[in-house]
Amino acid sequence: MSFTQKLVQTISEVSFADCSATVVGCGYMGKEYLKALQTLNLKVSSIRVCSRRIVDTETIPGRPIVSSSGYQNFRQKPAPQELAIIAIPTKDLLPAARHLRELGFKRFLIEKPLALSSQEIQEFQKEFTGGDTEVMCAYNRVAYPSFLEAKNLAEQEGGITSCYYTMTEIIGKDWTERFPREELAHWGIANSLHVASMAHGLIGLPKSWTNFQEGNAYTWHPTGSIFVGSGISQQNIPFAYHADWTSTGRWSVEFHTRRASYLLCPLEKLFRRTSFKEAWIEVPLHTYSDKIKVGIVEEVAAMLSPQIKSLVSLYSLEDTYLLTQFGEEVFGYAS
Repeated sequence: MSFTQKLVQTISEVSFADCSATVVGCGYMGKEYLKALQTLNLKVSSIRVCSRRIVDTETIPGRPIVSSSGYQNFRQKPAPQELAIIAIPTKDLLPAARHLRELGFKRFLIEKPLALSSQEIQEFQKEFTGGDTEVMCAYNRVAYPSFLEAKNLAEQEGGITSCYYTMTEIIGKDWTERFPREELAHWGIANSLHVASMAHGLIGLPKSWTNFQEGNAYTWHPTGSIFVGSGISQQNIPFAYHADWTSTGRWSVEFHTRRASYLLCPLEKLFRRTSFKEAWIEVPLHTYSDKIKVGIVEEVAAMLSPQIKSLVSLYSLEDTYLLTQFGEEVFGYAS
């Protein structure tokens, strides 16, 4: 039985009927989390939604209880062990978490990247560390079946020996209209770290590295448009990264063991080969639900069940702080 088969079976065997959750945000990601909760068979009466605007309840999966006055006016006390899932614009993520903590919430799954600076995350970490508070950052690519299968196979083959990943962005012409200026100016943290979270989830967070920034293709990102570097991880695994936002690349992660090479490109798929003379062969994967954004069900299940959490490791506040600090150097942002 493959690792992802085992995971799907374990999720199917766990009962989530007594769990409860509040989802803050009713946009695309909020609705994906709601679909995940419904798929895991939480009772509709145990799911609440906090939206900043009035929404058509018919568009919300399962039609849970909805509050449409924004998180600032949300006043509902949590049930014991209730999970707060926060999926709203980046600038509001940490303020919303602070508000919910004042209401008594102690368990949080907060959308990536938490904040656009490591200093903000560090200050938040100091506030939320200690006691029985649990906070995880929703870098869902470390819950992808492709990631989980790759990690398990690498462990079976004696571990990863080296890694290379690409963070090239496919720039949209309408981005200056779609995204806030501050977010675009920190796009490496706002978006590109999604790939780095996956690579360093496999090999360990960066320990030391050398980085270079070049190019000025986009006025909204003044620190550069080409980023390359290399280093060594906390697990002493050498790595290199490459991002050229002016060219035609895409996101990918490639790593090697002494027995085989592995490629995640697209990140949702896993390929393996044992010789450079061979073509890449796709590795079969199993997923609990193919009707929900990849990795969402798995990370929600991990937050709700210690049994699933032992199989799916998410990004802690400390991990997120260190990854963001790395991103600031890679993309040339002041911390």
